Amino acid sequence: MSAMKKVKYLIPVIGVLFLTGCSWMYYARTQEFNDEFKDSRKVISRVLIKPEEKRTEVNYARIIFERTIKNGQEDVKVYFVISRSTTSFRIEDLGYLKASDKSFELPVDKMVTEFKSRTETSVSSYSQSDSTGVRTGFDTDIDERVWIDDKFTVTLSPEMITDIKDAEHSS
Repeated sequence: MSAMKKVKYLIPVIGVLFLTGCSWMYYARTQEFNDEFKDSRKVISRVLIKPEEKRTEVNYARIIFERTIKNGQEDVKVYFVISRSTTSFRIEDLGYLKASDKSFELPVDKMVTEFKSRTETSVSSYSQSDSTGVRTGFDTDIDERVWIDDKFTVTLSPEMITDIKDAEHSS
């Protein structure tokens, strides 16, 4: 089963966990790596989700699905970065996944909250002349942006993975 198809079934997690309303989903790409030292194979899929609304507290969500296969066993971790405004509420410690008519709780692991800011300054000069003389000066524009990035992981249990695969085969 391809990692992109798994992503299709895991996306509702994001909606339930964090985003409200409609959103745009952008698939970046899927990469596959063979690790000869650990004798394993890793499949990584990246997704970017942006809210459709113009005014929302959530700026975007970056999600990385990492599937490691070793000795016939699968380990699936999902890494999130939720960028949100400083006026929004914090991320909950628990989310939900529904697959094959079963609901699963998804405890959030290793939550890290980072307060971020970016300042951009632009300076432009001008010169005006009229009958009174020549005037010169500078205009300064300062654009400051402040936001919060919440970073955390979710681990999918073997039962969740099986039910996601079953849901894929039944649709």
